[in-house]
Amino acid sequence: MNTVKIDKYFRGMVAHRGLSGIETENTINAFTAAGNRSYFGIECDVRASKDNKLIVTHDDTLLRLGLLNLYIPSFKYEELQKFTLVDRKTGNLSDSVVIPRLSEYLTICKTYQKVAFVEVKDHLSNDHLDALVEEIEKYYECQFVYVLSFHEKYLAYLRKRKPELTLFYLVGEKSEGLLELCEKYQANLDIDYRHVDETLIKQFHLIGLKVCVYTVDDKEIAEKLIKLGVDYITSNILE
Repeated sequence: MNTVKIDKYFRGMVAHRGLSGIETENTINAFTAAGNRSYFGIECDVRASKDNKLIVTHDDTLLRLGLLNLYIPSFKYEELQKFTLVDRKTGNLSDSVVIPRLSEYLTICKTYQKVAFVEVKDHLSNDHLDALVEEIEKYYECQFVYVLSFHEKYLAYLRKRKPELTLFYLVGEKSEGLLELCEKYQANLDIDYRHVDETLIKQFHLIGLKVCVYTVDDKEIAEKLIKLGVDYITSNILE
């Protein structure tokens, strides 16, 4: 199995949770597979373990990927390493597929010279956000890390904490005051592709902000979005 190639002149493809159309999402395998391809960026999801280690996982339980109904934030990272995940290629649990730390993901992005798209998930404290900034500074460089969030409070804190960070406001659809909110925090837009149009894209471009869309796995749809003028497209399989 391989990726599906789209418009070769577009340089804004982002691997959703790594190359998750082939490898288990949010794992070293998925990030490395994306690193070895032409993606502009690699996206991940960040949560915190019980001992406040920043870890990479979309879900807050192991049910979907680890076949165990366990709440991830209730375990220390050392304990989480003992839980294996399902290898997407075989459909079986694999000792080589586990939840990685943010530092490992950032190291891969730096090694392969990919922009890191880091989505911060629910229930993170300001201390966790401080730790996020510290890890970015330690393992990569701020100009190559974009931070995404559905939560305005995270955007507000990070804009004050590290003004030079590139931020993206994640939304499902357009809403009243969206443009003003993004302008306030100088946060770019990351929106469900089904709710984007040319007018919205132009409005954001006029105030110097970019537009990313998620999650597009259909080649024809992706190429239509490129013609509309989106800056980045997040995908599980398109390259």
